[in-house]
Amino acid sequence: MKPAPPFPEPSQDAILQAVGQTALDLADVGDRDVMLGAVLRRTRALLGADMAYFSLNDLHSGTTYIELTDGVRTPEYRAIRMPFGTGVLGRAAAGAGTVATADYLADQALNHLSGIDTIVRGEGVRAIAGAPMRLGGRVVGALLVAHRGPRTLGPAARTALEHMAVQAAVALEQTRRGEEIRRLRTTRDDGSDPGARLRLEHLLHLDERLMGAMAGSTAEAAGVFAVLAESVGHPLSLHDPSGALRTGRRLLTPEELAGWRLRSAVRTSQQAGGVAIAHLPGGGTYALLAITTAGEHLATLVMEGADDDAVARLAHASAFMTVALLVERALAQADETAQTTLVEELVDSRVPPRPTLGTRLAQYGLSPDAPATVLVVDVDPAGAVTAARAVRGLDGAGRWLVSVHDGHVCVIAAGTTGPGPAGTGAAPLVAEGLAAAGTPSLVGAAHSPSGGPSDLRRAHTEAADVAAAARALGRTTGHADFASLGAVGAVIRDRTGTTSREIVGRHLGPVLDYDRRRRTRLAETLWHWFAAGELLAPAADALSVHPNTVRQRLERVDDLLGPDWRTPEGRFHLHLALRLHRVAGPDRTTGPVADHGSAVAGR
Repeated sequence: MKPAPPFPEPSQDAILQAVGQTALDLADVGDRDVMLGAVLRRTRALLGADMAYFSLNDLHSGTTYIELTDGVRTPEYRAIRMPFGTGVLGRAAAGAGTVATADYLADQALNHLSGIDTIVRGEGVRAIAGAPMRLGGRVVGALLVAHRGPRTLGPAARTALEHMAVQAAVALEQTRRGEEIRRLRTTRDDGSDPGARLRLEHLLHLDERLMGAMAGSTAEAAGVFAVLAESVGHPLSLHDPSGALRTGRRLLTPEELAGWRLRSAVRTSQQAGGVAIAHLPGGGTYALLAITTAGEHLATLVMEGADDDAVARLAHASAFMTVALLVERALAQADETAQTTLVEELVDSRVPPRPTLGTRLAQYGLSPDAPATVLVVDVDPAGAVTAARAVRGLDGAGRWLVSVHDGHVCVIAAGTTGPGPAGTGAAPLVAEGLAAAGTPSLVGAAHSPSGGPSDLRRAHTEAADVAAAARALGRTTGHADFASLGAVGAVIRDRTGTTSREIVGRHLGPVLDYDRRRRTRLAETLWHWFAAGELLAPAADALSVHPNTVRQRLERVDDLLGPDWRTPEGRFHLHLALRLHRVAGPDRTTGPVADHGSAVAGR
């Protein structure tokens, strides 16, 4: 029997695009069925499924029922209601994780109900996969796809389904909030208790302001946080899962946040899905709310004080903050993907540019006809993703293209590196910003006369060469362009390498040949002697030899090059040759060298 084929495995880009589109809907679309219907259609498209649907949980009856469908043909299937733990739907909605079957009716591992089996048979369904929809620590239902032929669920398809289940839960909560606001307005108008009416007024006003913040700041959670901070009337802060402050006042020291009392309160909030209170030994009382979704800790709200009204408002805003953080992350991921795709088209000759290149460049202030700056951030490849995120977070980086490319971080910005010192503009901002973020790096900069692929590729190559040359010359941080490298920079612009080889051969060749034949270290000695300001003692320290050894080696260089190398012009040419040799890396014409500690002049 042939194994069942898999559901299509969507690419990461396709998943992020679907998530990003849903995030935009969360801020712009008010109609519940329109928003959730769009989630179902995107889920079907991602997984190539015949149908998609989601259910809502009825905790009182212990069942889950299908609420909205896309692609379902029969009314009986649309009206399915199942006890928790039965079938795929009942198991996923009970929070059992992602559940999948390649052939539902034939799968004896599932708990079947005869009436449901009849409905499934009538719809012609074979394969079903479902993921729980969680919000604020609660399972509110399940998102499912089904196919009228056997299908297995691969890892990428599973990831896509789980991502869309999160989006469906958030969309459901967003629309539920809108419905709750309308209900509260009706209750307020009908109510006769002045105290209750006042409390409802305050709650209604908070919800309306939070909804407005969601629509007005779709790219960040700061808008929702600002409304909440004003509403609770207490000092408030928002921290990422590691405890780092994201926004708000710093209420606690890093040591206090890492202490067992606050860590325990955060865990309690995560598990219970509500506000937890922590009392510190010094007398401070804090309310903490872990913002979670699908078991993931997104952030933590910390409020000074714990009066009942403020705690209730904090808890009430949990869903809004969850939505805001998910929207923020989805949009950031979608933008990162778009930037990566665009950078590859611009600097990788193997990737042909798409017809929409000009339009997409304009989103970042770039034009095929306007000059640009290309930066190459030379970092350890293992830290490239972290460095790229740090660059995106810099002030002024809003319209830069930033992407990890070929093991380094590539930045493309409108404008030039400037007529002044190396990299005036983007380069020093990146170098200084990374240093301040604890990721000191070396930044190579190059000017591109236009934002077109050909010019940008040449500039990218030059920026990479500049960064490599600066590192070879002993720099580990800061920024450089070809002009800041002086004569070395001018020479490395010769892409053939002919000029560099001729300079090295003419002014340093005899020394390199001697080192190769005698396995000595004359060239290295010259390098450290120049670096030490032509002083013997510091050069000897750098080489771990006696100053007399350095002096004798320099005398050997006299024998090889003649006395003219010590004149100002001779020293300039020799130092340039040494720098070019250093930039080129180990000379292929010389063998390994060794120093056995001898004070003999040639060594």
